[in-house]
Amino acid sequence: MPTKAHVPPQASGNTSAVKRAPDVIDQGGVRRQGRWSDGGMWVRGLCGDCNNLAGSLYDKAYADFARQVALMTSPFAKRMQIIRSEPPAVFFAPQLVAKCVLYGMFGIHPRLRVLFPELADDLVHQAEHIRWPGKVALKLGLTTPDLDHRGLLTSGVSMMKVLGRRLVHFPFAEIVFPPLVWALVPIDNTPELGADDTQYLTDASSWVRYSRDRTSVDLRSLTRNLPTFTHPMLSLERGSWTELHGEAGTDAEPVMVHGKLP
Repeated sequence: MPTKAHVPPQASGNTSAVKRAPDVIDQGGVRRQGRWSDGGMWVRGLCGDCNNLAGSLYDKAYADFARQVALMTSPFAKRMQIIRSEPPAVFFAPQLVAKCVLYGMFGIHPRLRVLFPELADDLVHQAEHIRWPGKVALKLGLTTPDLDHRGLLTSGVSMMKVLGRRLVHFPFAEIVFPPLVWALVPIDNTPELGADDTQYLTDASSWVRYSRDRTSVDLRSLTRNLPTFTHPMLSLERGSWTELHGEAGTDAEPVMVHGKLP
């Protein structure tokens, strides 16, 4: 039986003070947030064992990573930064953080266990070597400062921007919760459709292959930068994006959960 899983974990600030709203389409065909309620951003996509496993092994590491990133990307920290383009000086456990994110994404999009069965098995059995699927990437970026009170969880939603520069946004699952945005994306998109708008985000796919004992890795040794990213659904250009949804009533049915941080 699926249980309520907070994504990202409550320890990272996704507490009861965070408001949650489902995505609805009103009678006029306009998409908007549904009724807001307290309790944090959550989904029902993980069994109790997986939910408890992720909570006991990975949540603390993720919360520490998010806290450090928030601290080291504050306006004051940025003014003190010597090399402006480099990522923040954060020391963390890459494997534990990546696994926490992936557990959350499997909760958002249960069909991932069908699409990537080896990855699902390795996560559940805590395999020492993770079999990462080909043609898929775990991407990471920073949320934009003007959206530091907005959160979003999505799966089963593809988007295309056809006005102006052609862009595509084809994630399997996404987590937007300040200060971080995560996206599990295919890397074999057809170029003719448009450029992938996540292409410049940091590739964190290899983080799951770090030893679980590596708990103080410098983020600056893993990536040259940590770009900011505005999700199309939260963008001022939202109206120029079209959407394609998975089939309703199936395990590919779209999931969209909005969050409002205090």
